[in-house]
Amino acid sequence: AVGIEAGINLSDHLITAYRAHGYTLTRRGTVREIMAELTGRRGGIAKGKGGSMHMYTKHFYGGNGIVGAQVPLGAGVALACKYLGKNELCVCLYGDGAANQGQIFETYNMASLWKLPCIFICENNKYGMGTSVERAAASTDYYKRGDFIPGLRVDGMDVLCVREATKFAAEHCRSGKVSSGIIVTNDAPIDRYRSLSADN
Repeated sequence: AVGIEAGINLSDHLITAYRAHGYTLTRRGTVREIMAELTGRRGGIAKGKGGSMHMYTKHFYGGNGIVGAQVPLGAGVALACKYLGKNELCVCLYGDGAANQGQIFETYNMASLWKLPCIFICENNKYGMGTSVERAAASTDYYKRGDFIPGLRVDGMDVLCVREATKFAAEHCRSGKVSSGIIVTNDAPIDRYRSLSADN
């Protein structure tokens, strides 16, 4: 979250899936509001009704419970930015588990056709709900999947690399020279079974 936020402006928009906590904080949510939300209290960022996934702040459209659904929604936000003539963009984050869904490829196509100011970021932790990427995808080079949207492969564990890649992608989007945003793949060199709990 920190590297991406350092590469864009607070006036830019952001939408993600399950990993919303860090972005809620970087988007000016408070620790008190986040903790209240996690414990179902009315002082929470969504009045205690959204829980872990559904946290929202200004220009942050939270986590989404339907896998991959945030990507077309984010393209819609980018379309609104373009339509209103704002020099803003939308960052759409999704996991490698959602990367094989048709709605993602449809969104790439629309974003490229309409030259939307949108950065697509695949947060690749090498497992989608316990299934390794090698068992779920014929090609795990997610950064190459955008066809007419150029892609970058980035070490997602290096905050400075993420910041610089995001800055580059944001400049590319704002210039409008090429089709759309840039797909940035964060390849996290972790073993999910060792680093996360079994019920995550």
